[in-house]
Amino acid sequence: MPKDVAELIALFDLDETGPSSFRGPHPQTYLQRLFGGQVLGQTLVAAARTVAPDRQIHSLNAYFLRPGANDAPLEFDVEVVRDGGTFSNRRVVTRQAGREIFMMTASFQEAEEGLDHSADMPADVAVPEASPSLREVFQRRFGASFRLIAEWDALDVRLAARPDRNEDGGSMKAWVRTRSAMPDDPVLHAAVLAYLSDMTLLSVTTVPHEVEFLSPSMQAASIDHVMWFHRPVRVDEWLLYDMISPSASHARGFATGRLFQGGQAVASCAQEGLIRVIKK
Repeated sequence: MPKDVAELIALFDLDETGPSSFRGPHPQTYLQRLFGGQVLGQTLVAAARTVAPDRQIHSLNAYFLRPGANDAPLEFDVEVVRDGGTFSNRRVVTRQAGREIFMMTASFQEAEEGLDHSADMPADVAVPEASPSLREVFQRRFGASFRLIAEWDALDVRLAARPDRNEDGGSMKAWVRTRSAMPDDPVLHAAVLAYLSDMTLLSVTTVPHEVEFLSPSMQAASIDHVMWFHRPVRVDEWLLYDMISPSASHARGFATGRLFQGGQAVASCAQEGLIRVIKK
């Protein structure tokens, strides 16, 4: 995965192969399959490249159809569904080696004035400087040789509160930002936000259970991902990711997340994924 922000940015630099077709690079990774957040973010960029720049992403709905291989580029075919007075809609099919692995519908909107309110940002969290990093958590749990420690080095991720089983089912809160400054391109910030939203969300569905999310006894994979972008965001500034899992059943876990910045909700997401316990 990208080892720094420059490599993260390069991940979203798609080549145009036709009027509404693009090709995206793939990074070196220890993961056996493509990280879902990469596919999510790159597909968002492909859709945005066919929309007028004054219209920004406000929602997406995506399905992970097949695992993506870690050694081949992705091909994105964008269908222009509609361009209305203020909204634009796109449908994207993402392929690898000719096989469909992912599909997304996305909606973009020209900026408008309107009613405005926001939930309060959770207050019961440690400040980023006092929160342990994801690297430290992995090292304590799996040892310093755990190879996945380096997979998300382009991001600074810190646990703002311990994962907890409570009235919400399971919960986790994390601070996250890129490790260095990003360009001002709002499409790039939205793509990285989608990328990071897939990092920890599914793991929350196992918090209420005596299982280890990253262990060989657990098969986990994203099935779908829905996201809403409420306000402009900068991913090179601290975001609080507030995640809960109200349900797990039939080897599927469901979780929702809220992302806050500057005291306001800037995005929300929801995901269902496979969490299959492998019986030996």
